Amino acid sequence: MSMFKRPYCRQWKRRTLLQGALASTACVALNRVAPVMGQSGVARIGALLPLTGEADVVAAQMRAGIDAGVEELNAKGGVLGRRVEVIYRDTEAHPNKLAQHCHDLVRNESVAGVVGPFIAAGRKFAARHLAELGVPLVNATNHEGRFCHPNLFTLGPTPTQDVSPLIEYVDGGVGRNYFLVGSYPSWQNSMFRQSRFRIVDHGGHVSGQALTDVGEKEFEPVLRWISETDADTVLYCVPRSNGPLFIKQAKQMGLLGRLTFAWVGFNEAHHALLSAKEAAHVVTCSSFVMSDGTPGVRDFVERVKKARGGNFPVTYYAHNHGAAVAALGEAWSRAGEVSGRAALTVLPGLRFNSAGGPMTIDAESHHSTLNLVIARGGREGLQVVKRLGPVDANAGCLV
Repeated sequence: MSMFKRPYCRQWKRRTLLQGALASTACVALNRVAPVMGQSGVARIGALLPLTGEADVVAAQMRAGIDAGVEELNAKGGVLGRRVEVIYRDTEAHPNKLAQHCHDLVRNESVAGVVGPFIAAGRKFAARHLAELGVPLVNATNHEGRFCHPNLFTLGPTPTQDVSPLIEYVDGGVGRNYFLVGSYPSWQNSMFRQSRFRIVDHGGHVSGQALTDVGEKEFEPVLRWISETDADTVLYCVPRSNGPLFIKQAKQMGLLGRLTFAWVGFNEAHHALLSAKEAAHVVTCSSFVMSDGTPGVRDFVERVKKARGGNFPVTYYAHNHGAAVAALGEAWSRAGEVSGRAALTVLPGLRFNSAGGPMTIDAESHHSTLNLVIARGGREGLQVVKRLGPVDANAGCLV
């Protein structure tokens, strides 16, 4: 049963998008781009990352994945014989400067595609700014879905992908008592609203919900509230580096034995900050787990660690942003042209390979299928406990 009871669908006409695209020497007709001969120079990708601020740990993952993706393309000869480069801009984890950065990347740096940003709301602003410039935005972080735009292509998980399978696994077919804990960003409000449908579908109920400040470090008041309810499971989503403090403080209050922590967005960087005993109480759903033994994952982890060091935790943020680079590279190759217009034409419906396996960008919503796993923390690190295979985004909107 879909967690979207009645999806809101906003329709966009492809003609509107194409009218705003930059003119190119290519011959473009609807969904086909003719090859362009004689292109030279580099193929540039713009990247909007929170390089400074409280999301710097996440930014390091995003950048590691982008750099690894570019390295792989260049090792294979680049795109259409052109070397690929990335131009980074610091969003400071805020949408205020997105318009300036988008225009600078396209007008001054001549990028033909943009990856990012981190903040879910930022994808809406950046997509609209880049639409005026004829360049696609490929976003690869968690978000609430329900926003489709002809200029936006998202490889990040929707609640159907990172929440619904997690609830289904934790429930085991029997409803449980949940307490929802997150931080203030608007996408989490929407995500938790959607999560309630899935919880009720399984016969469970929600005992309470708390949203904290983004950088909150004192979780004892929320944990005391949880201890006074009948909750046995915490659906938790605090993605930044302060997130593990919630688990540590739960341990100090003697709550580890009582609670299961279903953590949306839990990854190897979080795991590294927890003890094995603490991490063993955390379960998540993810598109990538560093310890996965599949060849594509092993190769990606090796490339990232070679560049970043053996102790660098490679997370799904790195994987998804590496996949974003792969999608742009594949789109340009198939189009026979490195341009924003070419990518905008080919990305809808594109099937391409990522380290975690084949991915497909839905032609109608521009959201991607993800190859998902259930993973649990423990003494050996974050480990896959169940493979779910490809899961559709169920975006709740159409282009």
